[in-house]
Amino acid sequence: MASRKKPLRVFETTFDTYEAWSIIGEGGAGTVYLATRSDGAEFALKALRPEVSSSDRRKRFKNEIDFLSKDRSENIVRVIDSGLATYESGRAPFYVMPRLAGTLRVLLDKKIAPEQVLPMYSQILNGIEAAHFFKVIHRDIKPANILHDTDKNRLLIADFGVAHFEEEELLTAVETKHNDRLANFLYAAPEQRVRNAVVDHRADIYALGLLLNEMFTGSVPQGSGYRTIGSVVPEFAYLDPLVDLMIQQQAGNRPISIEAIKKELLKRKNDFVVLQKLDEKKREVVPTYKPGEVAPVNLLNVEWDGDVLTFTLSRQPEQGWINRFKQPRDGYSGVLGKGPEMFHITGNKAHINAGEHQVQSIVNHFKTYLTLATGGYQRDLQEQAEQKQREERERLRREQEAAEKRARVMQTIKF
Repeated sequence: MASRKKPLRVFETTFDTYEAWSIIGEGGAGTVYLATRSDGAEFALKALRPEVSSSDRRKRFKNEIDFLSKDRSENIVRVIDSGLATYESGRAPFYVMPRLAGTLRVLLDKKIAPEQVLPMYSQILNGIEAAHFFKVIHRDIKPANILHDTDKNRLLIADFGVAHFEEEELLTAVETKHNDRLANFLYAAPEQRVRNAVVDHRADIYALGLLLNEMFTGSVPQGSGYRTIGSVVPEFAYLDPLVDLMIQQQAGNRPISIEAIKKELLKRKNDFVVLQKLDEKKREVVPTYKPGEVAPVNLLNVEWDGDVLTFTLSRQPEQGWINRFKQPRDGYSGVLGKGPEMFHITGNKAHINAGEHQVQSIVNHFKTYLTLATGGYQRDLQEQAEQKQREERERLRREQEAAEKRARVMQTIKF
């Protein structure tokens, strides 16, 4: 009987074991393996190499694990397990993430249909913007670091922190004129090529500008006279000024944020673009126009003094909730002329006059009114959010139309 092939290395975590079978990626400080878990499921496993495992790199690797271990965005890869591996030369950390065979590089090599580019690009923007909300700068955005979930046709940003590891290598390559090595840093912003220069989130915006042009044209802008989007797909020529802004040599001349880029796209009726915000309480990234979840209003206690029936609620409801309670606009049945419009609500108390034989029927119906009010108020908030979103998109479009009108007039003025 033939012996089973031995894995390259075995990695153990607190609760599981992973066998690495092949190397699927390698950087200046880390190696990515194709690995199988004890149950046979396949994953990608990224390990920091012990020979380059300085305290600074280990700290950055830990930060990367901490950041990716939480559900930051559906467009950021998720760490599902991690541990510390033992080598002959020492110990070094590793983490496990889903195995996604595709990357943006694969998609680019196959060529992306022009009408599909911006919907895909907006996913990349979502992932990088989510990272920026948490003060995380990627600094190594390139097609190989953007994974493609073929099942969901979704793009996910990976390899946060790698650029930190390789930045010194980049500077060395620049200073020693190692052109072959420099090719691996094609998407690095100018400030990343200068020792001791300030590198912030605008380095990511620079790389995103290069990427936008490449997704349409197949080529990465380098210097002046590069292949523009308009020269390849004229109907998307409006993106060329945006690319030009994003790849400005001086970081201060680039768009200030991902949101600014998204608004430029929304001006052109790209309604699939989603504006986002950070929910500070939940520490989650959510759509800007997504309403908060309405907390339920429950019944805690009922008292009757012989004339007035008093309900104690679990919290003081919002005025919008009260409006919905009194005018539910949903299917409901009043009781004995004591519908929800008859209640008086102050603080977390609801009052209504009730006779002895009305009390129980009113109590039974009151609980239904609570449910209807909460559900109705949630729908009201959703409708208001959608209306605000429509108004913002229309405002941006009018702004663009006005700018184009001014430009046309200025071109015809003779003086």
